[in-house]
Formats: sequence, structure tokens, C-alpha cells
Amino acid sequence: MRLSSAFAGRAAFTLVESVLAIALFAMAAFFITLSCYNFVWPLDMKDKPSEHENLVDRAVEAITSVSDYDSLDDGVEIETFDGDICHVYGEAFPTQIIDLFELRMRLSAGEKDYVKTLWVIRPNWYQYSSERDDLVRDRTDYLEDLRRKEDRKK
Repeated sequence: MRLSSAFAGRAAFTLVESVLAIALFAMAAFFITLSCYNFVWPLDMKDKPSEHENLVDRAVEAITSVSDYDSLDDGVEIETFDGDICHVYGEAFPTQIIDLFELRMRLSAGEKDYVKTLWVIRPNWYQYSSERDDLVRDRTDYLEDLRRKEDRKK
């Protein structure tokens, strides 16, 4: 079987044609991948927190890492992502549950203030060391009284 006269002298692609075909394929693959990424990126970004939420998360982490009750009033300085300094202050209020505190955090970032209330468990945040012991004693007495009342009903 003979090849036609047009293809008789050419048995394969030349080097220039091969390189050009590979370059066109690479460019097409790149642009298709870039288009897919650009379509998916907004869907992914809506799930990520904003810069403000990240700053609040850093403030919560900083104020809850304070180990001393008196240091809450002094506040904590944190650095923002822009390099600015923000101040985080906290007020802790004991609750009826042992070691559970209501923490009111205030974040001062420039002219903006942000307030958030958290519930944290901190056994060492009592103003006086006897407060926790008194609260434990009161709760124990209360539970024992309830138990006695239940026993009398039976």
C-alpha cells in the first residue's frame, strides 16, 4: 500500500508543530483551570469569617487566657492584622453555678467598640479565695436540703 504523493515525504509531525501543540494545550488547560477556580472561589469565601470576626476571635482568645481576675480590668493589648494595637477589657461576674462566670468583653479598636458576652469556666477568677469555698458550701447545703425533702416525701 502506497501513501499518496502529498504525504509521501512526511511520516510524522515536525518538532516545531509538536512544541506548538503542547504549548496550546498547556494554555488551554491553564485557562480552564483558572476559570474553574474563579467560579469556585466566591463559594468558598462566603464560608470564611471576615477580618472583623477574626479580630474578635483573637480578642476572645486573649481575654480568656488571662489567669488573674484583677488583670481583666487592666485589659490586654492585641495586634490587629494591619499592625494597629487594640485593647480588650473584661468584666467577670460570678453566677450561681460554681466556677462559671459571665464575662463581658469590650474590644476597643480605634473609634469602634465591640461588646460580647461569654460564659467561661474559671476556678481561679474569684476576687477572694473564700468566695469559692462559700459558694461550694452553699450549693452543697442546698443539694442536701433538696435530697432530705425528697426523702421525706417518700
